[in-house]
Amino acid sequence: MSEQASTSATTDHKRTFPDPSITLIEFGDGVGVLLAARTERDAEHKRVVLKKVGYVRLTPEGWGASACQEVWVGKDEAGIFRAMDAANGKQFRYPTHRRYEVAFLSPELFETAIQCIKDKNPVALYELVAVTFGRREDFSVEEGALVGPDDYSSDPNLAPPDQLLPFPPMVKTA
Repeated sequence: MSEQASTSATTDHKRTFPDPSITLIEFGDGVGVLLAARTERDAEHKRVVLKKVGYVRLTPEGWGASACQEVWVGKDEAGIFRAMDAANGKQFRYPTHRRYEVAFLSPELFETAIQCIKDKNPVALYELVAVTFGRREDFSVEEGALVGPDDYSSDPNLAPPDQLLPFPPMVKTA
């Protein structure tokens, strides 16, 4: 292998995607997203690595947010996509047979999303999620609500409860 090809293969091992990103990891009684400042592909372990991550969960009753330094998203041996907090090995609650939807955001839109969290404005953040994913295949926005396939991120997580990441602390919606 030539030196140039070797360098290219090494670079491809851990390739950075456009930054930042939003990943839809929960869609059911709540909408859960991961806002990542940096997104990388780890080809060796066949996963996506999200860095400096905000986990936001939005429900009709309220919303919550927490932070993770790094989250791994990948497919397990059974073909199920899972997200895991790299620091403690705990899994997010809703794995899926469908690939998680990931969208790349402009730095300005990412900063706006982060500001929504800081300003405790979950409505604007939900609107961003609906607009971002509503045009994807099998998704739509109807009467202001994001609608998606019934089987998206709906598989039961069979991991023991002590291996599951807790939901972020909820703030009640007024």
